[in-house]
Amino acid sequence: MDTHPTRERQEGMRRQTVDPRIRSKVIATWGNRCWLGMPGCSITAAEDDHIIPFSHGGKDTVANLRRACKHCNAMRQDRVLSGYGATMHVVIGPPRADFGMAMQSMLRRDSIVVSFDSLLRDLCPTQSKASDGLRLAAAMAWDGAARTLAKSSEPLDVWLVRTLPRSRRHPDMLSEWIALDYDVHVIETPASETFALDLSHQEYRTAQQWYSLHLTQQAVDARMAARRQRLAALGLRHGDDTARPRW
Repeated sequence: MDTHPTRERQEGMRRQTVDPRIRSKVIATWGNRCWLGMPGCSITAAEDDHIIPFSHGGKDTVANLRRACKHCNAMRQDRVLSGYGATMHVVIGPPRADFGMAMQSMLRRDSIVVSFDSLLRDLCPTQSKASDGLRLAAAMAWDGAARTLAKSSEPLDVWLVRTLPRSRRHPDMLSEWIALDYDVHVIETPASETFALDLSHQEYRTAQQWYSLHLTQQAVDARMAARRQRLAALGLRHGDDTARPRW
């Protein structure tokens, strides 16, 4: 019989041992409403969640703990709140959108870009001929890279580029990104311009899905502003300042 718990089991047990006195102070200071608000949030908190994840050395302190519902805590896993490790940006737009031009003035020399189109191009230079299997492989590679970088404790500048803000596993990525304070940029190419292009069958279907979402930068900005106001009330943002407190 294994008498030596694995690190994962040890961390799981450790997370359940927050001092009740600290938990009481957390609730008194920040409230007992789930701080994450992920898709499917049950609102009423039942668990202690580390802002800087326990796996990154986050401490059991009033400053580093907020209350979360079980659903959101499990959905977040060890993804960092943007700026508490990696700083996360997302650029979304319809098929054939000029993502490179949209990001050009915002990228740093050390920025990391994870682009679905680039991954698919590496697998199949003629994207219009890419099979469903190759598209699935590109999607899995994108998802794996995005989730790994989203868990980074390093101060990386990460740009995630894709068309639809959803996948089978995560049908509402946009809400997850906003909950974790990502900067989201929308390329608003008119539908008439996109459908005038020589789109492949897959691109045409994707374009239909994109425009059915009716996404605009103004609407996304309003959601991000509301979220950041909530984060400010939780002591996790300082007004419009994008700087994060040091821990």
